[in-house]
Amino acid sequence: MSNNSYKAAILDLDGVITQTARQHAKAWKQMFDKYLQQRSQNNSENYQPFDIDTDYRKYVDGKPRYDGVESFLTSRGINLPKGDPNDSPETETICGLGNRKNQLFLQLMDREGVDIYQDTISQVRQWREQGIKTAVISSSRNCGNILEAAELTHLFDVKIDGVDSQELNLEGKPAPDVFLEAARQLDVEPKQAIVIEDAVAGVQAGRAGKFGLVVGVDREGANPSMREQGADVVIQDLGELDDIFSPEKQHSASSAGSSLPSALEKFDAIAKHLSNRQLALFIDYDGTLTPIVNRPEDAILSDEMRSLLTQLTERFPVAIISGRDLADVRKMVSLDHLHYAGSHGFDILSADGTHQQQEEAKSTLPELDEAEQKLRDRLNSIEGVNIERKRFAIAIHYRQATESAVKQIEQIVDSILEEHPQLSKQKGKKIFELKPNINWDKGKAVFWLLDRLNLNKPDVIPIYIGDDTTDEDAIHALHDQNKGIGIRVGLPEEPTQADYLLRDPDEVKQFFQALCSTE
Repeated sequence: MSNNSYKAAILDLDGVITQTARQHAKAWKQMFDKYLQQRSQNNSENYQPFDIDTDYRKYVDGKPRYDGVESFLTSRGINLPKGDPNDSPETETICGLGNRKNQLFLQLMDREGVDIYQDTISQVRQWREQGIKTAVISSSRNCGNILEAAELTHLFDVKIDGVDSQELNLEGKPAPDVFLEAARQLDVEPKQAIVIEDAVAGVQAGRAGKFGLVVGVDREGANPSMREQGADVVIQDLGELDDIFSPEKQHSASSAGSSLPSALEKFDAIAKHLSNRQLALFIDYDGTLTPIVNRPEDAILSDEMRSLLTQLTERFPVAIISGRDLADVRKMVSLDHLHYAGSHGFDILSADGTHQQQEEAKSTLPELDEAEQKLRDRLNSIEGVNIERKRFAIAIHYRQATESAVKQIEQIVDSILEEHPQLSKQKGKKIFELKPNINWDKGKAVFWLLDRLNLNKPDVIPIYIGDDTTDEDAIHALHDQNKGIGIRVGLPEEPTQADYLLRDPDEVKQFFQALCSTE
């Protein structure tokens, strides 16, 4: 990426910026212990105190207050009515207990004050001097008061807290909603921002939101599962991130693709890794099997590449995972015995004839129809724009448009997107794409096929080869599961978790030839 790869940092409040996590934990313990003692006396139940080291992290840390109450009580087999946010702290409901905890927390904060992590404040100030935007998020409804008490309000461009989440109907962590809303208000793409969290639920949310970098803060080294749950980096002090936004560091991110080892030069190592194991091969189409062209219909598969694919299918399970419609990519490849996933995996056909379409995506078809018509109407006057309707997506190609028109094109696309919240936008190479706003992508399609074909097992090594941001979803999925090999085609413009690089479709062909020659 360019020297401004990461344009923003989104930080959790408790445990990252302020030391109020300790006061929160103390308030939770006081509230739950008193309630459990009373319940034990009234119902002759065994009394087991709330444990800060285990219960706090597992059930309440990072979650909205009422969700934390319900999560912990469920772990103890206790079911209470939800109640109402206006319930008295003495009311025996989830909301009542949550309000009782908040009352105790405010008393502790008033008595003890607010301590801050100076390493975080120093880092935030440094980033802001570099022009990096900053946001604070919290599940707490007291976020604003805490920032004011600590005199930190001026250090953040955006604040999303428990009050905002309720007003905006945002789901709590581990859903990524609060982070995505912060990125939206900061006017940055998730991949341009880093998330900094001290709770596992927050790390999971950052990963689910597909942010550029997810940083886990484990100040005491007591939370080893952070990396397993999706943190790219785990640190104890924010000073360890001192140069992550520096031009030198940004340049290393932009050249990360060029520093990847070549899958051709390292083929012997790959072949050794595959020895005595079964390979499952997943391949993108445009830009991977064929060069990128101005018009999608001109991306014709060569006879030589088709012959290699035929040889590969005789030895391994092979699937084509494409942004094209299912029928379109099948027509372009024209081979049986392959598995196909069209529309970024929303529409899958396995070689045995099993057809899988995302039911939730089907409900968005009327939205896609309306959005398509609006795009055609509003982009009609801009030269060089090609709108390609697929069953589960709308592609807006602008490769032939002038550079000066791109901003206007994106503004029009964004305005239509605001009118259709059931859809989401994804960027690719000279393309904007609107598709159903649901949790499904090429990575999910890969694992659906692995499960369907009974290949999701230790002795199977999946390899994914693709050239664009949507392919990174699949490479991410393999990386997150610590399974398989990811190969990017061409130099990626964004950070990648690929293991190897192939520079163009010609090198992909050479890689296939090498695979076909292995014993």
